Amino acid sequence: MALKIGIGLFTAQIPAGSDRTFTQEYRETLDLVQLAEAVGFDSAWVSEHHGASDGYLPSLLTMLAAFAAVTERIGLGTGLILTPLHDPIRLAEDAAVVDQLSGGRLVVGLGLGWRDEEFRMFGIPMDRRVTRLLETVEVLRRAWMGQRFSFQGRAFSYDRVRVTPPPAQEGGPPIFLGGYHERALRRAGRLADGYMTDDTALESLGSALGLVDEAARSAGRDPQTLGVALFQNAFVRSDGDAWETIRPGALHQWGSYDAWAEGQDTPEHDSLEPSGNETQIHAASPAGTPDEVIRALRPTIDALSGRPLHLVVRLHYPGMDFATASRAVELFAKEVIPALKES
Repeated sequence: MALKIGIGLFTAQIPAGSDRTFTQEYRETLDLVQLAEAVGFDSAWVSEHHGASDGYLPSLLTMLAAFAAVTERIGLGTGLILTPLHDPIRLAEDAAVVDQLSGGRLVVGLGLGWRDEEFRMFGIPMDRRVTRLLETVEVLRRAWMGQRFSFQGRAFSYDRVRVTPPPAQEGGPPIFLGGYHERALRRAGRLADGYMTDDTALESLGSALGLVDEAARSAGRDPQTLGVALFQNAFVRSDGDAWETIRPGALHQWGSYDAWAEGQDTPEHDSLEPSGNETQIHAASPAGTPDEVIRALRPTIDALSGRPLHLVVRLHYPGMDFATASRAVELFAKEVIPALKES
């Protein structure tokens, strides 16, 4: 099994009331990524949202360019870009530059987006998002060939354009697609190099991957060649209460999505008060000693054996200081990664 273990998603959120600054948050994110590479992680991943009161990271490729500058080996991934909000040519250019800066280490994860406010912010109709995603995938693949091309679609049109420089990876970075709906799963199997999700419940994950595989086979593709990027909350401590350490940050992380779904961070409700089901969040966030976290993650590793898998673990939560996060990164690398990579 081709198992790679990454760190992320880095979102650079700062909860209300925190004394952290964004300069500090960004600097310490780079320090954590450097540390993760040094201790043996395989990749680092970032995620995108816009107009958030907590400063949720809006500029993924800018941040990954900084990751590229302070690392030498680890893969760099977007998990994921809110594709309909971006111009495909500009996206192709920025991704190509990051791929060159990193020496060919970029994975481009793309998704649809779902917040009405973000689409309103950019003046993009929500009902065009699928069209914009599909056409972006086609434009990226053409643009990364390094040749002049024309494209005529329903959302985008380009006349004899060329993207330079080309990416370092021949043909461009791998494209992973995310989503939960059946149509999104089938798109991933039909069009993408991999599928990404944060659904870590084995039953629903298995059902989702079944649809991805079915679509791949229908398109004449081998589903076993498709990568999977799975984003998983986790935390390790050798002593003390690991859940209580991450509890405020994990509740903020998950609760922000519930708050946005309720219409917060909009002109009508211009603030963010995260709320969520603590029992569910705790259950989805294995936190404890290394042995406890290994036991919690092992069934997922076993269920996905035989697939190229990026298991991406979040070890830094909104508001968390560098010292706490760095101890967890070092302990996870020393005790958990070797155990999970055992055949």
